[in-house]
Amino acid sequence: MAMGTAGPGAEETVRVVLGLVDLFDEPAVTSVFSAWTDAYEETREHLWAAYRLRLEAVGEPRGVLESLTHWFEDGFCASHCFRGVLGNEAGSLAERLRPGAPGRDALVRRVRRVLSVAGPVPRADLEPVYQAVAGVPELRALTAA
Repeated sequence: MAMGTAGPGAEETVRVVLGLVDLFDEPAVTSVFSAWTDAYEETREHLWAAYRLRLEAVGEPRGVLESLTHWFEDGFCASHCFRGVLGNEAGSLAERLRPGAPGRDALVRRVRRVLSVAGPVPRADLEPVYQAVAGVPELRALTAA
């Protein structure tokens, strides 16, 4: 109902949905939203960008993590969701996680948070990320499986 059929643009849609997640502290909001975003590529890209930012924030993004947990358990969308929040960056992670790299601390938070709920994600999707972060002391425990 918040979005309507004519609804706002993709970026505004994501902002409204994440505002509802914050307000109600319910992952169900993003779970319902996920079905809607599947139809709109532009909205999906804004969603993953917003999720990446929240996953890098100092404060724990509980609603985001709970919705990721839900999506990762869904065999239909687990791979796509994982790639959107982390997997597509596997090739650049090792360099971006080296000591002294700009934004390293925020990226470590995101990787840690995503991998902590990514158990149900197919191993083929997880493996490149595990390999990229295996040498990062703060993340080593998450990659041992």
